[in-house]
Parts: sequence; C-alpha cells; structure tokens
Amino acid sequence: MSERSDKIGKTDPSDQSMDIAEVLKLADELLFTHTGDRLDSLQETILKGTLQGQKYAKIASENHLSEGHVRDTASELWQKLSETLGEDVNKLNVRNVLEKIIISNSVSAIGDFISIHQVSICSKRKRVPKPSPLSKPTEKHHLDIDNAPEITAFYGRYEELNSLKSWLIQDRIRIVTLIGMIGIGKTTLAIKLIEEIKTQFEYIVYRSLRYSPDIDSFLTDLLQSFVSAAAVPNTLDRQVDLLLKFLRKHRCLIIIDDLQMLFETGEFAGQYRAEFEGYYLLFKQIAELSHASSLLLITSEQPEDAICHPARCANASRYKFTRCLKLAGLGDSAKQILKDKELSDEEIWDTLIEKYCGHPLWLEMTATMIQELFAGSIAEFLSYPSLILSNEIVSQLSRVWGRLTESEKQLVNYLAKQEKSVTLVEVLQKMSDHYTPEIILNAIRSLKRRCFLEDNRDGSLRLDRTLEAYVRSHFADIA
Repeated sequence: MSERSDKIGKTDPSDQSMDIAEVLKLADELLFTHTGDRLDSLQETILKGTLQGQKYAKIASENHLSEGHVRDTASELWQKLSETLGEDVNKLNVRNVLEKIIISNSVSAIGDFISIHQVSICSKRKRVPKPSPLSKPTEKHHLDIDNAPEITAFYGRYEELNSLKSWLIQDRIRIVTLIGMIGIGKTTLAIKLIEEIKTQFEYIVYRSLRYSPDIDSFLTDLLQSFVSAAAVPNTLDRQVDLLLKFLRKHRCLIIIDDLQMLFETGEFAGQYRAEFEGYYLLFKQIAELSHASSLLLITSEQPEDAICHPARCANASRYKFTRCLKLAGLGDSAKQILKDKELSDEEIWDTLIEKYCGHPLWLEMTATMIQELFAGSIAEFLSYPSLILSNEIVSQLSRVWGRLTESEKQLVNYLAKQEKSVTLVEVLQKMSDHYTPEIILNAIRSLKRRCFLEDNRDGSLRLDRTLEAYVRSHFADIA
C-alpha cells in the first residue's frame, strides 16, 4: 500500500484503502472501456476532492468555479459510474465502491479482467469506444501549435514567465493579456511558456490574427482543434456554445496572437473595428462564465475594455479572473544578445542596452548593423551623437506610426522634442492651443496602451527612446 499523505480513507495505520492515483486510474479505465470517454480535468478534480472528503463548495472555491457547476458536473459523473457499474454510485459511497473493485481484483488486473456486480472489463471483449465529438481520448495532452513561430533563443524573462505560470496554473485566470511594443518578445515568451506548462492542460492551441479573420472563420478553424470538422456547427451562436461547452469540459489554453489586428487604425488604441465586435463579445463571455480554461491574448495595443487591466489591480474583485502583463525591456539579460553577436567593448554594453531600452529586436538589429559596418565595435558605433536606427527598425516603427490618431502624432512630436520627462500639467498647457483637455488626456491614455510612453513612477511623461529618435529624424517638421 502507498504511504503517501493523500491516501484515501482513515489515517489509521491499519487502514487498507488504496492510493488516490490508483482509484482515479480505475475510474478512468472503467469509463473509457464502457463509454469511450475519459475523465476530463474537472471530473478528475471533483473525484479526487470527493475522495479526500472535500465538500463541493471547497472544490469550487479552490478551482475558481461556481458551486452549482461543480455540483452538476459531479452529478453527471456519478450517473456515468452508476450506469457503468450497474449499481448506485454517489458522493457518499464512491470511495467504497471503487476501493472494493481494486481490493477484489488488484490494479494490475485492469485491462485484463475486472469483475464486480456483473461488471467486467476484459481485454479480449472490450467494447469499441463510441466516437465522441467532444473528446479525443487517445490524446491526454493535445498541442495544436504548428502555426506558432519557432524560437531560437530565449533571454531572461523568468520573472514574467513565473507570473504567467502562476496565473494560469495556480490561479486559473480565464483571460491573460500580454502587452508590449512590437518586437519586445511577447510571442517568444508565450512559446517558451508552452514548453513549461504543456502537461498542465489537456489542450493547448495557438492561433494568430495576423490576417484578420472574421469571427466565423476564426471559430470554425479553432473548433477543429477540439472536434471533427463535421461536428462544427454552421451558425455563430452554436459555435460559441460548443466552444464554451468544451472549455468547461476540458482544461484548455488558447493563445491568440496579434490581437491588435482587430483594432481600428487612426483611432485611439484598442478600439475594435465594427466587423470584429464578435471577438469582444466572445472574450467577455469567456471571462464571465465559470470554467477552468484560459485564454492568453497577445497584443501591441491594450484593448479598450474591462477585460484587460494592469497587474497591480490583481486583487480587485472586479478583475478576479483576468490579468494583464506588460513587457518592458530585457535589462541585463540583453547582454546575451550582444555576446551572441560577438560584439566588442563589453565595458560599455550597458550604455548600448540603455539607449535601446533593452528592446531585444532593436538590439539584435542594431548589433547586426554594428557587425556589418563597425567591425563589431560598440565604441565606434556610439561615437555618433544621435541614436542610429537601422532600416529594419524604421520599417517596424513606420507601421506603428500609421496607426496613430492626429492628436497622438502631435503629442508624440511634442514629447520627442523634450530633453527630459514632463508633467501632465505641462503637456496640458503646451497642447491647449490645439486640443481640448479631453482629447489630450485620451491621447495620453492611448499612447500608454500602445506602450509608447515610459512607465515613470512619478507619473511624468517621456517617450520611448527609440520612438523618440524615430520621430526626431523623420517628423521634426510637424507643427
């Protein structure tokens, strides 16, 4: 017998009850052999909690679910076990019923022969599992990440990685939004996260909105990661219902990249285009309904809705099931990029990293330029007074610039001319001739959602240094 602390039954040393893992395995095998369905993650959690003597309320609380949902799922589970075993199974007797089978036949007999109350499992006479559109019993951990980019290097980010793991695994947060400027490493972090937690979810799916699919096309494609193509409904409301049902039945992580492609261009950040309003409604439902699955949204613009909020508000009851993580520069970890590029003058690596705010893509592009034009010498490169931007960086920033409103462009141009941080009052005074305070404040909020402004603790405003250099060299003539 196992001596582990999670043994079923009484704690008396003479107690002969079986290990929880063995009982869970038995229940899973019984259901699979007689119905074709495996225990899903919630059923397994409920059975384990019941075997440990937990009440439904405690199981629900620990897993961030409603007690009603746990109770309904448990009732369905007891009914399935009752039909399988040919006797009444309920919360009070499930332990004794399953232990009796194990004690009578031993765990090693599972798959060869188990018999009790006219119930038998025999490998030569096993029932062919019935096909179920809502389960893939042969794949305990299903990964659909073929379209995710391959990561060739990962620098630092271990604190952020641990935060995401904690939110998704321990806290079971329903929607996590990962925000950061283009090229800051959001997708790389997400792919690394998959490597770290892939055994914690039954299904992990990665999808990009790079080509702005409508909600119908997106759901049709997404659902085929979970069910057969023939089982996907042809109406939007039924597709949403099926997805939500699957998220409740199985522990899933859905990673949605390039969320900013759903937002308006030339408007303040994070506003959904009219044709993509369905995405917002879907995310809202997923945030509000009871389930143990998670969405990880990756975007360079923070959505303008209540789904996303800063991590510092993590304890607010309003945001119990949502989190938002904003990625900044790499800091010291960026030195590995320069090392990999074999740049010289290590004593001034910090200076180069600071000038590019630790931005991994900017540093990688700049390091390549230093290799090609300055023989790897950072000192020679930094001898030029202004920040030099490669064509690749300019191209990336030009795409971002094109998304701004006119008021944001004017504000960015003003901030780019300042040698140091400015206060909100100063901005309101300087810009008052062109815009109302309402427009100015909304423009500032929008720039923060685009990660264009540094996060200064005193509330002062300063433009991201790379963007500042871009504006100074390309748009200095803006009034």
